[in-house]
Amino acid sequence: MRKAILSIAAVAVALASTLAIAPGASSADTADTVPSGTLRNVAGIVTHRDGRVVQVGTAFFVAVPSAVFPGRSFVYLVTAHHNLLDDGGNPRAGLMLTLEDAKSGAMREDTLPLENRWVLDPNEEKADVAAVPFTPKDASIAPIPLGSLLGGNDPLARPETGAQVYYLTAATVGVNQHRFEALARFGHVSVAAPADTEVIGAGLQQLCYLDGGGAPGFSSGAPVFVSAGLRFALWGMLEANTSLNTDPVFSGLAGVLPARYVADTVKAMGAVQDKALRGAKLPE
Repeated sequence: MRKAILSIAAVAVALASTLAIAPGASSADTADTVPSGTLRNVAGIVTHRDGRVVQVGTAFFVAVPSAVFPGRSFVYLVTAHHNLLDDGGNPRAGLMLTLEDAKSGAMREDTLPLENRWVLDPNEEKADVAAVPFTPKDASIAPIPLGSLLGGNDPLARPETGAQVYYLTAATVGVNQHRFEALARFGHVSVAAPADTEVIGAGLQQLCYLDGGGAPGFSSGAPVFVSAGLRFALWGMLEANTSLNTDPVFSGLAGVLPARYVADTVKAMGAVQDKALRGAKLPE
């Protein structure tokens, strides 16, 4: 695993104050309804250029239960690793996260940690996923519980072809008074089993696919949910940079990095923090 995870252990006790109670999974009443609980787990990644705000990608929050402090969870921000890099593969400077302020309801921007502070998948560093401990103060967020992530290689954990899915992106609306909005786009599972795909800026990835391609570039890193009985579970993370894929087999489809890569990354981080926190007193 990237060396950055070692720094988590060094500051884990200080991060104990960022522990939050993880919300329960929500259910959908109709086929095209977005559970309200998922609308507050998404955020936008932006930068400022030539006096204007430029949307770079999307990120979302995941909560991992603590084994040391029952009822509490570590909160991590997750996105596609390539969102943190420029076209030359170098870390982007000045990245900000757009959120809804819990007190005012207005959109706000919080500074994101530098790329070298983010952690990659411990089992497959080339997987296009990155996560970092991040709990913005007084922000209106609802992290996805770890139990709502589909993971593992078990075929039974894969949704069936044709299953309904939706993904969420973050947007800033309004002219004089900016307001944060989560935008939902619906589709269906087209390719349930991962296939090799070349992703611009991230190299070869193992991706599933949903119909309704042409996802805007800032959708990279968006959480993709699939119907799982009476609830929606995280199927994976959108890879909008597959839109220029020349393989005709995947023409018109949007790539999805399976949720197991996200789960492996955040679980490893939670284990490191729990190890460092054993014996520490939870702040009031």
